[in-house]
Amino acid sequence: MPKMPNCLSFLSSLTMAFRLFSAAFSASVLTSSFAIAQPSPLEITNVFYLDSYSKSMVRAERITIEDGKITSINDPDYACVACENFDMAGGYVIPGLIDIHQHLDKGGFAKESTTARIALLRRNLYWGITSVFNPSVPADVMNMVKGAVANNPLNYPRFLSAGRHIGPTGGWGDIKTSTVGGIKTAIDNQIEAGAVIIKLSFDNKSWLTPNPLPLFSEAALRSAIDYAHKRERRVFVHATNPEQAKTAIRAGADGLMSGLVAGGIDDELLTLMRRNRTAYVATLTATAVIVDVQNAVTRQQQYDPQKLHGTGLYQSLNSPIMAQNWRDWWPLSTNAARHMTVLERNTKKIIDAGIMVGIGTDAGTPAVILGASLADEMARHVEIGVSPIDTIIMATQANARLLFLDRVTGTVDVGKDADLVFMEADPSNSIDALKTIQYVMRGGRLYDRREFENTR
Repeated sequence: MPKMPNCLSFLSSLTMAFRLFSAAFSASVLTSSFAIAQPSPLEITNVFYLDSYSKSMVRAERITIEDGKITSINDPDYACVACENFDMAGGYVIPGLIDIHQHLDKGGFAKESTTARIALLRRNLYWGITSVFNPSVPADVMNMVKGAVANNPLNYPRFLSAGRHIGPTGGWGDIKTSTVGGIKTAIDNQIEAGAVIIKLSFDNKSWLTPNPLPLFSEAALRSAIDYAHKRERRVFVHATNPEQAKTAIRAGADGLMSGLVAGGIDDELLTLMRRNRTAYVATLTATAVIVDVQNAVTRQQQYDPQKLHGTGLYQSLNSPIMAQNWRDWWPLSTNAARHMTVLERNTKKIIDAGIMVGIGTDAGTPAVILGASLADEMARHVEIGVSPIDTIIMATQANARLLFLDRVTGTVDVGKDADLVFMEADPSNSIDALKTIQYVMRGGRLYDRREFENTR
């Protein structure tokens, strides 16, 4: 393992002290513990980096990081004043990962304090996740989390949110209303709370329950999307049925979230998505936990070698009780294996059609484990026939574009923020390379992954 530069030894000592704190401490304590340490100029040598344009790992004799940004790559004439060398000994670096569908919980219904949620957000760095998008969070929690990040941005991943998930009266969603006026008010409230994207529900859950939930009328859905666009916000729609997805796209939806599980897609849908430039995010792991929760939890746990979430969490999720819970919550969940096959086939068709596809986990759904689930989600994309490099690009460059972050992150390029993940194994061979993460960099601040041990 490459040795952390001496200039970061003070940072290391500070972060080692964090091990003494539990998630129950206040957000001010969590942030102030790191407030003194600042990014130091670095010259990273002897490393292979992901070139997102050639889609290959490229040898870099020298990458310089200054003021939190990448300032040169393989430029022998670039002078980096006061840069300290960081020899990666032939290791590999990719852009910081982005989870575009993450709720601030551990993977169960248990309610966490806001302070614990802030600690969970920070813990994403352990998995190389440097940006997250939360599609549903209460305004008070969102404000406190955003405040913690604003006070010490390099101590956390970027945090973006849609505010509350808006759905029809009696249907799926956090804020429920069926009038056009009510929907517009809900959209206004989310934007005022800081939402960068609006999320609407158009899913009757017919694949999980014999009693389908109400949907917005097509007219109401169109009015909602038109209004959000006037307020300069993209709209992601939660839809799982291809016909409902077509309706959402015709109404102007910018993206489909959660994956199409309830029926095969056809050329009409693909044509609509291409013509309207509609993005797609499949949450394979979220469906896999319904199919076989014990296997799904075991898969995710392998990406948490230090068990940051605690053995108790994994034991509770990896139990027959959780499998029974799914059957109790959703009577038709016993058919999930068939839907999983449909989801995988649909997702591969959409990717092969050249449509913009991002990667999200739906962490916070019971047994979809924050942090660890992203590597599993990426591995599942590889298993359906996507190359490891293309999968990483979806979890970095594509997700950055969907969140309007592509000018600052998502690729290893000069001028971009230094959000980077360093590992020993070659990620172009296997997503399992994420098991060998050594360091994570957020805006030029370098973290040794071992710093996060015992912070639960």
